[in-house]
Amino acid sequence: PLVHALNELLQRLSQALDAQRAFVADAAHELRSPLTALKLQLSVLERAGNDAERAAAQRSLGEGTARAAWLVEQLLARARNEPGAPPLAMTSVDLSEVGRAALAATVPQALARGCDLELIADAPVRVQGDAASLTVLVRNLVDNAVRHSPPGGRVEVRIVPGDGTPTLTVDDAGPGIPAEDRERVFDRFVRRADAAGEGSGLGLAIVRKVAERHGAGVELSTSPLGGLRASVRFGP
Repeated sequence: PLVHALNELLQRLSQALDAQRAFVADAAHELRSPLTALKLQLSVLERAGNDAERAAAQRSLGEGTARAAWLVEQLLARARNEPGAPPLAMTSVDLSEVGRAALAATVPQALARGCDLELIADAPVRVQGDAASLTVLVRNLVDNAVRHSPPGGRVEVRIVPGDGTPTLTVDDAGPGIPAEDRERVFDRFVRRADAAGEGSGLGLAIVRKVAERHGAGVELSTSPLGGLRASVRFGP
């Protein structure tokens, strides 16, 4: 029994070290480009010859800083949901409130694209989970939906209790994902071809990790709005 316990301990330690090395490598790889862009934008700002050029450079610098901050948030969210991470403090959480918080955080991006956001949640829908992690899950799904919807498009978030299986769905009117690629987009740093270089490629990977830690499943399908539907089902 002692040898068995020591072997299990060493295996968990090895997994934790592997996860740490992977996180450091991912962070170094993904942060290199935005940090280089920030340096270039700062250089452009310093060389600005008039107020108009200076204002444009400041806007670019602000946008670049926001993208870098979002990437750091995504990397940290992924690290917190890796195998070997500390267990979540599970409590009774209202998915409807989680959805409202996630949509509120995405409103500025939706307004910038002229997107119409709608939350359809007629009553509290309770699950056992971690509210912060579930908010990250919903926010990533809504962020993806807004990002890939056409300007002036529509994004619907629906939360229903189901028959003992609470379900969250996010629909968009974007180009969707071909059926043969729907599993691959859950891998880290995989970006959809229509993203035009935007996004971190971590959103759906984080969604799956958070869902797995809550005993939930994630499925991608075709949305009635014409784009992609992401469904998260909680329960046994």
